[in-house]
Amino acid sequence: MLAQDARKIADLLLEARRSRLPLAPAENLPAPASAADAYAIQRLVSGELGKVAAWKVGAASPEAEPGMAPIHLVHASPAVLPAAGFHRLGVEVEIAYRIGRDLPARSEPWTREEVAAAIDAVMPAIEVVDTRLAPPLDGEPFWKLTDFQLNGGLVVGAPRADWREVDPLTQPVRLVIDGATVAEGRGGNPAGDLMRLVAWLAGSAGRELGGLRRGQIVTTGSLTGLRWVEPGARIEALLDGLGEVSVQFPR
Repeated sequence: MLAQDARKIADLLLEARRSRLPLAPAENLPAPASAADAYAIQRLVSGELGKVAAWKVGAASPEAEPGMAPIHLVHASPAVLPAAGFHRLGVEVEIAYRIGRDLPARSEPWTREEVAAAIDAVMPAIEVVDTRLAPPLDGEPFWKLTDFQLNGGLVVGAPRADWREVDPLTQPVRLVIDGATVAEGRGGNPAGDLMRLVAWLAGSAGRELGGLRRGQIVTTGSLTGLRWVEPGARIEALLDGLGEVSVQFPR
């Protein structure tokens, strides 16, 4: 992708964030044709949004190539986020890790063991899902990647230092929306080994956006799938032994 085309898309996405009017297809609109194109646009947008507070990383299966996006808005639970600040509202229950020391860019990849040694806490999280894209762009993989994989922010619960005691594959989870349980089970993250994701992210973020930094949070994909919600919704995620996290979206 030409640099001017990447800049054009980045500027349109930034305007969509400001106006809360989604970017729609247009005859003269360039399109990302690869993950490399999408990440180039992602970097341009992120550079205008300030400090990276967190990251999202996920994969569709234990063997699939992960995808990543920076997160600029992190809120402590219980969070109150006015619905007017979003175009479309969704939630995902996730397990997040806090980075305890810098993992900067370097020539060789970070190993799973090195990344695990850099983690200092685990916490329950709700990823807020939003989009700056109108249909059909909001369903196209490379466009979604330009739009931070539809991230609208992250809400985190209290951290636990004994993070190795939490098994993501068997972690009980319950999602409650407006007082009703809508999802319940154990594990549920299709990526499997979450340390594989974090190690991949450390290498990718190191090349592209300055590495992983002490205090940043890494959220690792949904345990409950994506649930779209309406303005006014109250969301609670209960993860036995790990904690709980909640967010409200008042009208």
